[in-house]
Amino acid sequence: MHKLVSLATVALCVSASNAAIVTYDFTGHTNVGGSYHRFTGVFQYENTTPGTTVYTPGNGAPVQQGFTSRYNGASRLLSITLDNGEHVTAGPGTMQVNNIQQAEPGSQVPKDLSLQCWTSGSAGTINGNFIHNMYLAFLPVDPNFSWGPLDSYFGGNAEAILQANPAALPANIDPTLTGSALPAEILQTFTGGLFLGTNHALTNTVNTIDMFVLRPVPAPSAAVVLMALPGIALRRRR
Repeated sequence: MHKLVSLATVALCVSASNAAIVTYDFTGHTNVGGSYHRFTGVFQYENTTPGTTVYTPGNGAPVQQGFTSRYNGASRLLSITLDNGEHVTAGPGTMQVNNIQQAEPGSQVPKDLSLQCWTSGSAGTINGNFIHNMYLAFLPVDPNFSWGPLDSYFGGNAEAILQANPAALPANIDPTLTGSALPAEILQTFTGGLFLGTNHALTNTVNTIDMFVLRPVPAPSAAVVLMALPGIALRRRR
Protein backbone atom coordinates (compact mmCIF):
# COMPACT_ATOMS: atom_id res chain seq x y z
CA MET A 1 0.00 0.00 0.00
CA HIS A 2 1.37 3.43 -0.93
CA LYS A 3 0.81 6.63 1.02
CA LEU A 4 1.69 9.85 -0.80
CA VAL A 5 2.22 13.17 0.97
CA SER A 6 1.31 16.16 -1.24
CA LEU A 7 4.21 18.56 -1.88
CA ALA A 8 1.68 21.40 -1.93
CA THR A 9 0.52 20.47 1.58
CA VAL A 10 4.09 20.29 2.85
CA ALA A 11 4.95 23.62 1.23
CA LEU A 12 1.92 25.21 2.89
CA CYS A 13 3.14 24.01 6.30
CA VAL A 14 6.60 25.47 5.69
CA SER A 15 5.37 28.89 4.52
CA ALA A 16 2.80 29.12 7.32
CA SER A 17 5.57 29.23 9.91
CA ASN A 18 6.80 32.48 8.34
CA ALA A 19 3.37 34.01 7.72
CA ALA A 20 3.63 36.43 10.66
CA ILE A 21 6.38 38.56 9.05
CA VAL A 22 5.08 40.87 6.32
CA THR A 23 7.41 42.84 4.02
CA TYR A 24 6.65 45.94 1.93
CA ASP A 25 8.83 47.67 -0.68
CA PHE A 26 8.37 51.38 -1.35
CA THR A 27 9.75 54.36 -3.28
CA GLY A 28 9.61 58.09 -2.58
CA HIS A 29 11.50 61.37 -2.50
CA THR A 30 12.97 63.71 0.10
CA ASN A 31 14.17 67.30 0.42
CA VAL A 32 15.99 66.91 3.76
CA GLY A 33 18.89 69.35 3.74
CA GLY A 34 17.45 71.31 0.81
CA SER A 35 18.42 68.84 -1.95
CA TYR A 36 15.98 66.63 -3.82
CA HIS A 37 16.67 62.89 -3.86
CA ARG A 38 14.67 59.80 -4.65
CA PHE A 39 14.85 56.73 -2.44
CA THR A 40 13.82 53.09 -2.29
CA GLY A 41 12.86 51.45 0.99
CA VAL A 42 11.86 48.30 2.85
CA PHE A 43 9.45 47.92 5.77
CA GLN A 44 8.82 44.76 7.78
CA TYR A 45 6.38 44.07 10.59
CA GLU A 46 5.05 41.11 12.56
CA ASN A 47 1.27 40.97 12.30
CA THR A 48 0.72 38.55 15.20
CA THR A 49 2.28 40.68 17.94
CA PRO A 50 0.08 40.91 21.09
CA GLY A 51 -1.04 44.44 21.91
CA THR A 52 -2.29 46.53 24.80
CA THR A 53 -5.29 48.85 24.47
CA VAL A 54 -6.33 52.01 26.32
CA TYR A 55 -9.37 54.26 26.13
CA THR A 56 -9.01 58.04 26.25
CA PRO A 57 -12.25 59.71 27.40
CA GLY A 58 -11.51 63.11 25.88
CA ASN A 59 -11.82 65.09 29.10
CA GLY A 60 -8.60 67.04 28.61
CA ALA A 61 -7.56 69.73 26.20
CA PRO A 62 -7.28 69.20 23.34
CA VAL A 63 -10.11 66.69 23.24
CA GLN A 64 -9.12 63.24 22.01
CA GLN A 65 -11.64 60.47 22.58
CA GLY A 66 -11.20 56.89 21.44
CA PHE A 67 -9.11 53.73 21.51
CA THR A 68 -5.40 53.18 20.99
CA SER A 69 -3.69 49.80 20.73
CA ARG A 70 0.10 49.58 20.95
CA TYR A 71 2.01 46.58 19.58
CA ASN A 72 5.49 46.66 21.09
CA GLY A 73 8.16 45.18 18.83
CA ALA A 74 5.80 44.68 15.89
CA SER A 75 7.76 47.08 13.67
CA ARG A 76 10.82 45.01 12.72
CA LEU A 77 12.76 46.96 10.07
CA LEU A 78 12.58 50.28 8.22
CA SER A 79 15.33 51.28 5.80
CA ILE A 80 15.83 53.58 2.82
CA THR A 81 18.55 53.95 0.20
CA LEU A 82 18.91 57.28 -1.63
CA ASP A 83 19.89 57.74 -5.26
CA ASN A 84 23.19 59.30 -4.10
CA GLY A 85 24.15 56.16 -2.20
CA GLU A 86 23.27 57.36 1.31
CA HIS A 87 21.45 54.88 3.49
CA VAL A 88 19.30 55.12 6.64
CA THR A 89 18.16 52.10 8.62
CA ALA A 90 16.15 51.69 11.84
CA GLY A 91 15.47 48.74 14.11
CA PRO A 92 12.45 47.30 15.94
CA GLY A 93 9.79 49.54 17.41
CA THR A 94 6.12 49.95 18.28
CA MET A 95 3.14 50.00 15.95
CA GLN A 96 0.12 51.97 17.12
CA VAL A 97 -3.44 51.65 15.79
CA ASN A 98 -5.80 54.49 16.73
CA ASN A 99 -9.60 54.45 16.49
CA ILE A 100 -10.45 58.02 17.49
CA GLN A 101 -14.07 59.25 17.58
CA GLN A 102 -13.28 62.89 18.42
CA ALA A 103 -10.06 64.88 18.07
CA GLU A 104 -9.43 68.62 18.25
CA PRO A 105 -6.52 70.41 16.56
CA GLY A 106 -3.32 69.69 18.46
CA SER A 107 -4.30 66.16 19.45
CA GLN A 108 -1.55 63.53 19.43
CA VAL A 109 -3.25 61.52 16.69
CA PRO A 110 -5.94 62.48 14.17
CA LYS A 111 -9.62 61.56 14.14
CA ASP A 112 -10.73 58.22 12.60
CA LEU A 113 -8.59 55.11 12.08
CA SER A 114 -4.84 55.70 11.71
CA LEU A 115 -1.58 53.81 12.11
CA GLN A 116 1.93 54.85 13.14
CA CYS A 117 5.00 52.63 12.89
CA TRP A 118 7.75 53.78 15.24
CA THR A 119 11.33 52.49 15.17
CA SER A 120 14.52 52.48 17.25
CA GLY A 121 18.22 52.92 16.68
CA SER A 122 18.07 54.96 13.46
CA ALA A 123 21.46 55.38 11.80
CA GLY A 124 22.54 57.01 8.54
CA THR A 125 22.38 60.32 6.71
CA ILE A 126 20.33 62.24 4.17
CA ASN A 127 22.30 64.98 2.39
CA GLY A 128 24.87 64.68 5.17
CA ASN A 129 22.29 65.21 7.94
CA PHE A 130 22.37 62.50 10.60
CA ILE A 131 18.89 60.95 10.97
CA HIS A 132 18.22 60.05 14.60
CA ASN A 133 14.61 58.89 14.12
CA MET A 134 12.57 57.48 11.24
CA TYR A 135 8.93 56.33 11.17
CA LEU A 136 5.94 55.61 8.93
CA ALA A 137 2.53 57.24 9.36
CA PHE A 138 -0.59 55.98 7.57
CA LEU A 139 -3.25 58.62 6.97
CA PRO A 140 -6.68 58.26 8.60
CA VAL A 141 -9.45 56.22 7.01
CA ASP A 142 -13.08 55.78 8.08
CA PRO A 143 -13.23 53.22 10.90
CA ASN A 144 -15.41 50.14 10.58
CA PHE A 145 -16.48 50.30 14.23
CA SER A 146 -19.66 49.78 16.23
CA TRP A 147 -20.17 50.08 19.98
CA GLY A 148 -22.44 47.00 19.86
CA PRO A 149 -19.79 44.33 20.61
CA LEU A 150 -18.41 46.38 23.52
CA ASP A 151 -21.95 46.94 24.85
CA SER A 152 -22.35 43.15 24.91
CA TYR A 153 -18.94 42.74 26.54
CA PHE A 154 -19.75 45.17 29.36
CA GLY A 155 -23.42 44.24 29.59
CA GLY A 156 -24.49 47.87 29.22
CA ASN A 157 -23.67 51.19 27.56
CA ALA A 158 -19.92 50.72 27.00
CA GLU A 159 -19.27 54.33 26.03
CA ALA A 160 -20.89 55.65 29.23
CA ILE A 161 -19.03 53.07 31.32
CA LEU A 162 -15.65 53.97 29.80
CA GLN A 163 -16.31 57.71 29.96
CA ALA A 164 -16.90 57.33 33.69
CA ASN A 165 -13.97 54.96 34.22
CA PRO A 166 -11.46 54.47 31.36
CA ALA A 167 -9.58 51.91 33.48
CA ALA A 168 -12.58 49.58 33.16
CA LEU A 169 -11.20 48.56 29.76
CA PRO A 170 -8.79 45.62 30.20
CA ALA A 171 -5.43 46.32 28.54
CA ASN A 172 -5.49 42.87 26.92
CA ILE A 173 -9.00 43.17 25.49
CA ASP A 174 -9.51 41.77 22.00
CA PRO A 175 -8.67 44.81 19.79
CA THR A 176 -11.26 43.75 17.24
CA LEU A 177 -13.85 44.88 19.82
CA THR A 178 -12.29 48.35 19.98
CA GLY A 179 -11.63 48.73 16.25
CA SER A 180 -7.87 48.98 16.80
CA ALA A 181 -6.60 45.57 15.67
CA LEU A 182 -3.29 45.30 13.81
CA PRO A 183 -4.18 44.24 10.24
CA ALA A 184 -2.76 41.10 8.70
CA GLU A 185 -1.76 43.26 5.72
CA ILE A 186 -1.61 47.02 6.16
CA LEU A 187 -2.97 47.98 2.75
CA GLN A 188 -6.14 45.97 3.31
CA THR A 189 -7.17 48.58 5.90
CA PHE A 190 -5.10 51.74 5.45
CA THR A 191 -5.86 52.85 1.92
CA GLY A 192 -5.61 56.63 2.42
CA GLY A 193 -1.88 56.97 1.82
CA LEU A 194 1.16 57.35 4.06
CA PHE A 195 4.38 59.31 4.57
CA LEU A 196 7.88 58.68 5.85
CA GLY A 197 8.88 60.86 8.79
CA THR A 198 12.51 61.67 9.55
CA ASN A 199 14.11 63.65 12.36
CA HIS A 200 17.48 65.38 12.14
CA ALA A 201 18.58 67.79 14.87
CA LEU A 202 15.28 69.46 15.90
CA THR A 203 13.66 69.18 12.47
CA ASN A 204 10.85 66.77 11.61
CA THR A 205 10.43 66.23 7.87
CA VAL A 206 7.46 64.65 6.09
CA ASN A 207 8.90 62.75 3.13
CA THR A 208 6.66 61.69 0.25
CA ILE A 209 6.08 58.02 -0.54
CA ASP A 210 5.05 57.41 -4.15
CA MET A 211 4.62 53.63 -4.12
CA PHE A 212 4.11 51.12 -1.29
CA VAL A 213 3.57 47.48 -2.28
CA LEU A 214 3.42 44.10 -0.56
CA ARG A 215 6.36 41.84 -1.34
CA PRO A 216 5.10 38.41 -2.44
CA VAL A 217 6.18 35.42 -0.37
CA PRO A 218 8.09 33.07 -2.72
CA ALA A 219 6.80 29.53 -2.90
CA PRO A 220 9.49 27.10 -1.70
CA SER A 221 10.88 24.69 -4.27
CA ALA A 222 10.58 20.95 -3.78
CA ALA A 223 14.26 20.78 -2.81
CA VAL A 224 13.78 23.45 -0.14
CA VAL A 225 10.75 21.62 1.23
CA LEU A 226 12.64 18.37 1.47
CA MET A 227 15.61 20.01 3.19
CA ALA A 228 13.32 21.79 5.64
CA LEU A 229 11.48 18.58 6.56
CA PRO A 230 14.03 15.76 6.34
CA GLY A 231 12.01 13.52 8.67
CA ILE A 232 9.00 13.29 6.36
CA ALA A 233 9.09 10.56 3.73
CA LEU A 234 7.15 11.42 0.61
CA ARG A 235 6.31 7.79 0.01
CA ARG A 236 5.81 5.01 2.50
CA ARG A 237 5.36 1.43 1.47
CA ARG A 238 3.65 -1.17 3.57
